[in-house]
Amino acid sequence: MRTKNLSTLLCVVISVGLFGCSSESSGPSEIAFPQPRFPNYVKSPETIEEVMPFARAAVRQTGGRTPLGLIKPGQRVALFAGSQALLHPNPLVLEALVKALQERNVKPRIILPQPEGTQIRVGNPYTSEKGYMESAGWVGRNWPDPEEPKAWLREKNPEIYNALFPEVPPSPRYETLDEDQLEKLDKNPNFEFWSGTPAQYVAEHADEVDVVFFGYGGRTNSRLRLGEHGDKFLGNFIFDTWNEVMTDVNTFPGDLWRLAEERLIEPLGWVDYLHVTDPEGTDFTVSLTEETAKMWSEGVYQQGHLYMYPLQATGRNPYSIKEYPRQREDMWLAPKVPDANGVIASTRNHTGYFPRIELTLEHGKVTEARGGGWYGDILRTFLDYPKLSEVQYPYHEEKGYWFLYEAGTGTNPKFYLRPDGLRSGRNTSERNVAGVIHWALGVDVFHDKPGMEGTWKKFTQEQNVPPQHGFHFHNNLVTYKYRIRGTEQMRPLIEKGRVSVLDNPEVRALASRYGDPDLIMRQEWAPDTPGITSPGSYEEFSQNPWAHMSKMLQEIEDGTYAYFGGRD
Repeated sequence: MRTKNLSTLLCVVISVGLFGCSSESSGPSEIAFPQPRFPNYVKSPETIEEVMPFARAAVRQTGGRTPLGLIKPGQRVALFAGSQALLHPNPLVLEALVKALQERNVKPRIILPQPEGTQIRVGNPYTSEKGYMESAGWVGRNWPDPEEPKAWLREKNPEIYNALFPEVPPSPRYETLDEDQLEKLDKNPNFEFWSGTPAQYVAEHADEVDVVFFGYGGRTNSRLRLGEHGDKFLGNFIFDTWNEVMTDVNTFPGDLWRLAEERLIEPLGWVDYLHVTDPEGTDFTVSLTEETAKMWSEGVYQQGHLYMYPLQATGRNPYSIKEYPRQREDMWLAPKVPDANGVIASTRNHTGYFPRIELTLEHGKVTEARGGGWYGDILRTFLDYPKLSEVQYPYHEEKGYWFLYEAGTGTNPKFYLRPDGLRSGRNTSERNVAGVIHWALGVDVFHDKPGMEGTWKKFTQEQNVPPQHGFHFHNNLVTYKYRIRGTEQMRPLIEKGRVSVLDNPEVRALASRYGDPDLIMRQEWAPDTPGITSPGSYEEFSQNPWAHMSKMLQEIEDGTYAYFGGRD
């Protein structure tokens, strides 16, 4: 009886105000999948005056990957635009950001990739049609000595090996810059060209830079790359192009964003069971011990990218929620693999699209992959790699590499799928959308256990095994339910792609201080998936997703897309 009363109390404390405490049937929700939507108001600007309202909002934004609002007046900031040299930074947008930062009495310095003559690299030599190319990075850059896995792949599947690593690599895509524009940037004291890495720049200019933003993802790794200057790193720099700045992402209030994230993660320390589904076929459950749930709740937080799976939230010093982006050196969380069983199904990853794949999960590990075209073939090739089945990584209780590792979850409803990214073989923009989850496989330990510094790096180098995760799979219409320990009710954290707390009365009350909460909390983008959110056959779509996506991109670019949505 005491256990039942405690469970009821926990349900009241945690769930009331979030979702209520009435019982929920086990049947499907009545909420329909959202109709596709694409923001028709995101346009390339022609004058700096058009950009300034958005730039002023951007430099005051304290949430997400690029919290420029955390820069203090008087600080000197280095912003690395296009630092991965995969998307072309927009000079007009950057000039507006400089002006907006100066209005805040911040001293900005924009660091641009060194052009080759008058050319700058603007993308991969392929589009997102080749989603399987994501695996080239895992094979070629995620092993201390990549020649060993390359040899294995070449022996097992020479056709795919030659596609990933051709004898004559295709030339990167370049864009020719206007010489007058180059000269203008070169003479601007707030701009600087740099051919090295951000870490090299910060090391050489340590006395001239107080804070730094760079990259489009991987914030914990980016911080670590700066070494002794890691505390200067405040976030990625995704606001280097109009596709990000000329949106409502920056006008989404930072305190509202933070409140929504805090309410989303609030129950996790008391969770003992999860059930995750998606209309593409994902359907798996996760059982958690009390210890795992507690550690998960300690490590789940990273602005704009919550770690909604325990293994990803552990193996690290967690971020401080109160003093973000400080990481808590007083706390180290050992890797925890929960008991996950079922199926993950997907047609997209960080690079692009591939035929539908199904992954079988057994006790937290992937044991089988079905379908997926070449992406699936590559994964199957390495699921059979003996070393990755037998390796005993430091700090892990279980042997092997092929764990379900990541459930990175977006939290801002104003992000959208960027067409220019798909034209450049990058599908990372949709992972920022509230409710989108990108799963990934493998292991990752960002910080060693205190007193064992250097253990992770030494082990992975000596054994020549991947030190980080890889193989991403996106689900855009997830239903993610949890159960509080000792209760029977299942509650949705995400339902059919919608983060539930965005409709929470407390969150909406705060939103109402800024305007119409319906508009402020509205999702600006929803996926166009035939047979699920739009007319057509999902079976046909799943066999060749790019055929539909490329048609959709063309309609968006032509202005003929049927699912455009405006600001009002």
